[in-house]
Amino acid sequence: MKTSATILKRFSRFAFVGLLGLAMLSSCKKNDENDVGETAAKVNLINASTDAGPARLYVDGVLRTPSNVSFGNSSGYYGTFVGNQTVEIKSASGEATLGSTSAQLDGFGYYSFLLVGQNSSLGIVTVSDAAVAPASGKARIRFVNAVTNSGAMALTSGSAINITGVNFRGVSSSVEVTAGTYVLNTASGSTSTSFTTNLEAGKIYVIYAKGLVGATGANVLSLGVSGN
Repeated sequence: MKTSATILKRFSRFAFVGLLGLAMLSSCKKNDENDVGETAAKVNLINASTDAGPARLYVDGVLRTPSNVSFGNSSGYYGTFVGNQTVEIKSASGEATLGSTSAQLDGFGYYSFLLVGQNSSLGIVTVSDAAVAPASGKARIRFVNAVTNSGAMALTSGSAINITGVNFRGVSSSVEVTAGTYVLNTASGSTSTSFTTNLEAGKIYVIYAKGLVGATGANVLSLGVSGN
């Protein structure tokens, strides 16, 4: 009986140590920003704020965009864990949180987080797209209005693209277009701008209006394009 009890105690001790080791391994894996698994979600930071300064994207406290992203630029897509995640956009130093939101990130999905507004009222606009690729020979686009002082804006290109009525912080429905070169047009009131870009087959794009109506120089009303 004593021998059996001793064996049981030893078995229990080894089982506890084994479980503790697995828990620690799981924790370490979760904290390894490069170990996101084969079904990782892809996240992208777009800085569309005229005066917030360079920024970085964090998901559940883990830096996902290793380089600073300045106004009018995007980070490109980086992998992250799936599930309901806290998303923060912070200053280049990581000390100031410029915006925060929560997002359900699904495996193989593409997600862009736009920093919008001005320093007094910064916010995040989330653009998500399904993991399903566009149809053969097509590209998929969404239009975002990130112009703080604009009215409803449209994105047009001849008869091929006609997205209308997108207010500040608004995101259009996704539209599939034939791959090719487009002259994209947008306007707010009497202020308009155009941009020529090539939309490649199989890719997903966020096209966003940025800057300020009536501004000049770096903050002039313009269009930006970010693709996967």
